[in-house]
Amino acid sequence: MHAAVMAALVALLVAAALVVRRPLVRQTGWAGRPALLLLLAAALCLGLTLPDQVVAGAPGRLGDCATGRGTRHLADGPGHQAVNVLLWLPLGLSGALATRRPFVVAAAASATWFAVELVQTLDPVRMCNPVDWLNNSLGSLAGALIGYAVLRHRSAGRERHRPSLS
Repeated sequence: MHAAVMAALVALLVAAALVVRRPLVRQTGWAGRPALLLLLAAALCLGLTLPDQVVAGAPGRLGDCATGRGTRHLADGPGHQAVNVLLWLPLGLSGALATRRPFVVAAAASATWFAVELVQTLDPVRMCNPVDWLNNSLGSLAGALIGYAVLRHRSAGRERHRPSLS
């Protein structure tokens, strides 16, 4: 049941991304393809991480998260840690390329994943985990830094090909 709810949530968020992309691009002036990739990456990440049920006991689970009790830690293994970094890398990259504001994207992504970790306390199947938030933030930041490098490279290429006045 959990997998079916997650799949339905991802599908709903992907449909919403497809609907809002064009008006968003028109309103913000963001680059079209990177904006679509940003919205699709956000839809996938949110669909995989948001809780699919709300069960009593969230304040206790939130307290456990805040104090580090009952949460997973780095002992989850390198595979778990790598996934939590790599999955968010495309979001940071596409966000940087779409908005041309990589550091704002990294900060917004980090704040979003912090909120997601808190919301996960609503679902006893999910685990609020500060280490996951850190890994998600690192992935978004790494992607944004790659996007920053791409933007700088593009900008330098345009400067080299600009006609001189002399």
